[in-house]
Amino acid sequence: MGVTPELPLPAQVAARAELIVNTLQQTDYSYVENIDVDLGVYDCDCSQFANFVLSRVAPDHYEIVLAAAGEPVPRAFDYYDFFSALTPESVGGWRRVDFLGDAGRGDMISWRFPKLREGHDTGHVLFVAETPVLDDSGNFAVRVYDSASEPHFDDTRGTGPGQPASGVGSGFINFIVDGTGRPTAFQFSPNPGSDQFTSLPIAIARLEPR
Repeated sequence: MGVTPELPLPAQVAARAELIVNTLQQTDYSYVENIDVDLGVYDCDCSQFANFVLSRVAPDHYEIVLAAAGEPVPRAFDYYDFFSALTPESVGGWRRVDFLGDAGRGDMISWRFPKLREGHDTGHVLFVAETPVLDDSGNFAVRVYDSASEPHFDDTRGTGPGQPASGVGSGFINFIVDGTGRPTAFQFSPNPGSDQFTSLPIAIARLEPR
């Protein structure tokens, strides 16, 4: 199954990410990118996966992020910096989505760590797979497509038969929002040490026709 060009651009991006999740043969979370489409190999970190999907489905939009990053390739914190500098009225291919409840399939979410250390994650970037779901506690559960070092909630990654332990996959991340609906914290994983909510700057962006 390929990506249908008639779909809106965010939906095309999500469809490509979903296709990869559903057909990959090998994946590990790795800072050294090793992607072989023909073999179904996707060894990469979160930004490398985002770069790969965007550069193939929306190359002009990827070039905008790349130019803003000023690096050979954008990293997670570059995505956050780019998204957070947008406004809901931005034009030229990208605009910011302020409220998590307004996010939709194919939108992107990113956050950054306050201190960037060589050889360590700088934050995270992901694709929204489905409309965020508000739970009884007032928090949102968001199914995502990403590359992660550990499984999220209800994830395609894990310790079950045929499941990769890390790398590209799909699962739920839980988010807390403030009184206006802006995301302020996330719960990354049910694993000990990652099962608490972490407060970091979070930004959401949507691809728009240019």
